[in-house]
Parts: sequence; structure tokens; C-alpha cells
Amino acid sequence: MSTSSPADRTRALTTREREAIVALLERGTSSIRTLPITTADRARWLSQVPHTLAGRSCGCGICPSIELTDAEGHTPATVDGRVVLQAEAPGALLMLFVEEDRLSYLELAPLAGDSIKVFPASTDISTDISTW
Repeated sequence: MSTSSPADRTRALTTREREAIVALLERGTSSIRTLPITTADRARWLSQVPHTLAGRSCGCGICPSIELTDAEGHTPATVDGRVVLQAEAPGALLMLFVEEDRLSYLELAPLAGDSIKVFPASTDISTDISTW
């Protein structure tokens, strides 16, 4: 019988995953319009990116969404008061979940039910909510 630790189920982020996280942290808007995201919040979360790994994928087969883990393979539990930063990409909504002040999930939700297998290039990520 083989046992594996959570860290055994992680991998380095791809360039596009990392770029999507950084774009959301730098420019993403809060899904709760009344929740202010401060410069200090963004800086604190950005400091986690170099140490963040990809965990389990969504598994739906139509999106590249992934759990985000620390070096030990742990993903924070879903909590009330989570922060969700959002942006738009061609044909999809892009979201970054922050639980307990830690990056926890990177989601790309196709809008038309199409299959999108990779995260968009950072230049294709828009946070101009007036176009939504």
C-alpha cells in the first residue's frame, strides 16, 4: 500500500497560471463591491506567489481551474468572508479565491459552455468591469 502526502500531488505553476494570479492580484476587482481591497492586501498576497504550487485540478474537463497550495501541499479551507478577485478573459470569467488570507483557488469559468483548456495570456485579461 502506497501513501502519499499532499505535497506529492502538487506541481509548479505554469507561466500562464502564475501570470493569471499576478494579474488578478494586481488588477482584479472584488466580487463584493463594498469590500475594499487595499494596496497592502495585494502586496501581501503577491508575496505568496513565488511559494504557491498547483494542487488538484477541477476535473470537469472543460476548464483549467486548480487548487492553490503551499509548499507542504495544503490548501486553506473554504471560509465565510473569503475574498474573490475577478476579471474577464475571452469567453470566460476568471476568479482568484483567497481564504484565511491565503491564495486557495484559481478558476476559469467558460461563459458559453465551451471547453477552455489553458489560462489566458496576461494581455488577454481585462478588469474593465464596464465591459461585462
